[in-house]
Amino acid sequence: MKKFTGFCFLWLIIGLHTLYAQSAGSKLEFNLTDGYQRENFHWSIAGNSNGQSPNVFSELKWTKLGGKSLAASLQYNVYQRFKIYADYARQFITSGSANDSDYSTDNRTGNTYNETFDAGKGHTKGWALGAGYQLINNNWLNLTPYAGYSDNRQSLYLYGSGNRFPNLNSSYQTRWKGVFIKAIASIKLIEKLKFNAAITYNQVGYNALGNWNLITTFQHPVSYRHHANGYGLNMNGALAYSITNQIAIQAGGGYLHWQTGNGTDELYLNSGEVDKTQMNGAYRTGFRVFGGLKISF
Repeated sequence: MKKFTGFCFLWLIIGLHTLYAQSAGSKLEFNLTDGYQRENFHWSIAGNSNGQSPNVFSELKWTKLGGKSLAASLQYNVYQRFKIYADYARQFITSGSANDSDYSTDNRTGNTYNETFDAGKGHTKGWALGAGYQLINNNWLNLTPYAGYSDNRQSLYLYGSGNRFPNLNSSYQTRWKGVFIKAIASIKLIEKLKFNAAITYNQVGYNALGNWNLITTFQHPVSYRHHANGYGLNMNGALAYSITNQIAIQAGGGYLHWQTGNGTDELYLNSGEVDKTQMNGAYRTGFRVFGGLKISF
């Protein structure tokens, strides 16, 4: 259903091509922004590979992972209406917490373990590269859809502070990679003021590995791996005010929602055994506020 929605969205954009006239535009557009980003992220596993005994056996939740966020992107007109697109973003996590809970019976009942840890370090990062075709470029609207490949990663931690869990330094590393479709639009509101918006749909494979450093029965540095398929949706909007013909200042915000379906959890024991069970999915949501410059040539 998510794939179908994404492709319908792309065809809707293509249909708009028949409605508007075209005009010349900038050869290169470059965005550089600085801001604040905050995310929540969680995953769980079942007791066996059938998703039972219980249906949620262990669950990890990272909440309010906040920190400075830097991002850069460019659109380059390579030939006539054909463009390439590239971006890179990185968040430096400086605050947040993580909760680890285990259960003995279905639907998160029979709680056998519940502990909250510090999680205010680590980072998230991602890059994307694609190509597109400029559909609309007139006096009030510019619209370009793109398709390409993206790679997004999270480096998350659980640790103690002071005398509380002094030797704890467990980690969880994720990678969401796959194809994307993206639409970037710029709407002229008044002279020198535009509203810029972008929406991106990602179809991804999800892979993650964890290192639970204090559990001696687990292998290290890779204690377990997760595999699943999923999707990601990113939306951004900003107001841009032109201070010269080439430079505009901008401010705005964005929202992200990523998730997977059921997958597999592989636990590596020191005995050499590999225990497999069902991963019930991974879920990532967050927002970003930012300001910066838009440079056009």
